[in-house]
Amino acid sequence: MAQASDGLIPGGVGFDFADPFPTPIWVAMAQRTSQSPSSGSSSSTRSGSGSDEDDPPVTVARAELVRGHRPVVVSEVPVYVSLRDKDGRFFEDRGSCPHVRYRWMRGPVIRPCVFHPHKTSQYHDVTKTFQYYCSKECFLRGWHNLPRNMWGAIPDKDCLEEPIAEWVEVSQSRQYCPSSSDIDRPLRFDIIPVTKDGRDSSIGGMSITSGPVIPTPKEARTRRMISNGGTFNAEWLSQQFKVMNWNILADLYATESFFPYCEKWALSWSWRKHLILKELKSMAADIITLQEVQKDAYDDWFRPQLAEAGYEGVFQQKKREPMFHRGRYTAEGCATFYKTTRFKRVDKQVVDYDKLCEKELNRDRVGVPPSQDSDKGLLRLSKGNIALSVTLEDLHIKATHSSQAAGPNGGHALCVVNTHILADVGFADVKLWQTHLLLRTLEQTPTENMPMLVCGDFNSTPDSAVYEYLRRGSVDTDHADLRADPAGVLKNLSMGHAMRMATAYETCNGQEAPYTNYTEDFKGTLDYIWFSSDTLVVLAISQVDDESQLTQETALPSSTRPSDHVSLVATFMFRDAVDSQPSQQAVGRSLVANGNGPNPYQTVGNALMNPASSHNSDNILMNAQWASSAQYQSRSYSSPWN
Repeated sequence: MAQASDGLIPGGVGFDFADPFPTPIWVAMAQRTSQSPSSGSSSSTRSGSGSDEDDPPVTVARAELVRGHRPVVVSEVPVYVSLRDKDGRFFEDRGSCPHVRYRWMRGPVIRPCVFHPHKTSQYHDVTKTFQYYCSKECFLRGWHNLPRNMWGAIPDKDCLEEPIAEWVEVSQSRQYCPSSSDIDRPLRFDIIPVTKDGRDSSIGGMSITSGPVIPTPKEARTRRMISNGGTFNAEWLSQQFKVMNWNILADLYATESFFPYCEKWALSWSWRKHLILKELKSMAADIITLQEVQKDAYDDWFRPQLAEAGYEGVFQQKKREPMFHRGRYTAEGCATFYKTTRFKRVDKQVVDYDKLCEKELNRDRVGVPPSQDSDKGLLRLSKGNIALSVTLEDLHIKATHSSQAAGPNGGHALCVVNTHILADVGFADVKLWQTHLLLRTLEQTPTENMPMLVCGDFNSTPDSAVYEYLRRGSVDTDHADLRADPAGVLKNLSMGHAMRMATAYETCNGQEAPYTNYTEDFKGTLDYIWFSSDTLVVLAISQVDDESQLTQETALPSSTRPSDHVSLVATFMFRDAVDSQPSQQAVGRSLVANGNGPNPYQTVGNALMNPASSHNSDNILMNAQWASSAQYQSRSYSSPWN
């Protein structure tokens, strides 16, 4: 085994291989330079007993990075500073206290691991490969097996010396946004108390050191669109619109306890928000439905950033008590965005599942005091979930028939529903209730023949009662999800709907996406883009990422994929009422025309789009779906959030 004396520069002075938690090299350098006389005070303890004139009015009680140790270029480094005055009172300083001054220092370049570019090196081989490694295991792997063409250049002898003096001041403000000059360099944040006469105090200060700065994420990867047949009528291209659905993972839930395999800095909102935005912009959807959007993230990030890209948005938080998170109270919910050049908002409606549950349970109990059973049922059903319904008018495509739903200016009307169904695996009855209430509300839409998109995280696999109910309009009485009814809320539930609903992925590809949620503990399909198949035609869907790509960093989220969910994208067009317009059957016919053989999913498309075949359509669709979802049988899943 190679020892330190064999050419290994470890991450700290006096390093021992037996130490399971070596001090990162940039922290060791920062500690040594911050203790030098020229760099000012960084001590967090009082040393000696100076005179009253030397005592600062305040001292630093606590200072830390709000999340992680990896600052990102053009994203303000989040820091928390707590001060203590002479009376022992503690208070947070956001930059207004005149009795302290701040200083940001930039350190030397710290290279990433040659095997894991997203990880910072802890070791430098200076005798053989001249490369950098993030762990002892990587070092030994490189020492024995690294191809010679990956070896680094032999450095000058002077370069092997520890660059203690390479720390330079870059800012004297409390806030600092790293620039491209900071990439691969750690930052040190000094909080220096100031005496009454304006001198830097030698006591009561503190310093914190970050990991090396990383650049903003690269442009989002491209994803191949799979057409429903292979070719389109050229006239359809000007009529189609693109829809994107994504659970983006709220910062409230992006914790190390939920995702221990993900790097801490990759979980930070300062990193993930850039990746999310880049993917949203790269897809360039006309309609975007997002779940797990925090109110502060919507106000401070998504609404202004997407407004610059030509979107307007609508947000609705869940009906729950706000949580105190990173210095403020916040809650998460659903956000729907639409391109203002294509659509105009006509109406907005919030489906409050809790209120509808209460109304339903008390419908037949007018004038009767609440019973113990009704209270128990209401307590079980009240989870704070909601659906956000936004009615849009197409500014490009006009309605051409009196039977079509139209907006105030004659454009096609479209109802876009965005929902996040309860996640808890032990509450299948609540999920079914919420889905039933949503569909019943949509059926009561006053506009006849309203085209509908029902997007969201349904927290239900394709073999669930929720999926069956959406697809068929009913649920088999012997379904496994109906067996557990601890509060008796299912026994008197009158279910059934007449809406013709289909999913974009199953219609276009013959089966659902293999997974939309991909974590270490669960991999499966929970998210869908449902549409009214008698008024809309799906033209194409985006291919989900290959599993080999998702496992490069164990699972999602990762340093390149900011959510534990995969986004879904589909293109649609309005189905006209007259025979000359394309049906789902016509869209699926082009494989035959191209000489690629019959479309194996054409039967499903026929059943969806031909009203005359409605008698058998549900059976055809369910047979196809059950065949494609056999892999989900008896699968259980758990999620720490709703």
